[in-house]
Amino acid sequence: MKHRQQVDKLGKFLGYVLGRQPDEFGLVPDAEGYIKTKDLLKALAEEDGWRHVRMNHLRELSYSVGPSQIELAGNLIRAADRSNLFSPEIPEDYPKLLYYPIRRRAYPVVLEKGILPNPAGNRITLAVGRTFAERLGRRIDQDPIILVVHSATALSHGATFWRFGKQLFLSDRLPLGSFSGPPLPKQQPEPQKKETKPALPTPGSYLPDLWNQPPPGSRPKKPSRQRKNEWKRERKRKNRRGGFD
Repeated sequence: MKHRQQVDKLGKFLGYVLGRQPDEFGLVPDAEGYIKTKDLLKALAEEDGWRHVRMNHLRELSYSVGPSQIELAGNLIRAADRSNLFSPEIPEDYPKLLYYPIRRRAYPVVLEKGILPNPAGNRITLAVGRTFAERLGRRIDQDPIILVVHSATALSHGATFWRFGKQLFLSDRLPLGSFSGPPLPKQQPEPQKKETKPALPTPGSYLPDLWNQPPPGSRPKKPSRQRKNEWKRERKRKNRRGGFD
């Protein structure tokens, strides 16, 4: 396939992802239609035929001659044509269960406090199906925790839900008691530290007592070689005199 055709094909595909059915890819644009480019690239990495797409491909597409299918603004991206992009809406009915993926390390805190409204107004993205929630969870954690959200209980505790397309729901909070998950792993008791005993010298070994060694200047000097052989010379002198002094 020629390069120009590849660029055009990518542009049409991104026009669909960003401007028509972002929910199919687990993406939720903001009020101006933007999403983070890193979130888009994670979603494309799950799609056959689009795993190769990188940031340089998006830049090339935005700079291509003719009307572009996308618009880049820093680390954000949106569809140029958003006439078919839907908005979140309050549904008439709700699924009995929804699914929310979280990082494993955040799970103990969520079990204790639930998920409170975000001061910035960011909404929680929930999946209609568990399999899709697991797919979204792997974007943030290699082994995510999937919360099972009981929508009726959450509503009765003050949560609000919005439908976003066919695959996703949004919520402002998940109160305690409105979701369930796997039990926390039991904490292993910390191993007790064993007292270390001083090592005993092995047979035939010698451990010098460095503390009781005399200082270098006070050690006795070894006798010189001349003084060491003095008795031999004295004995020779006596023999020459006949054994008398």
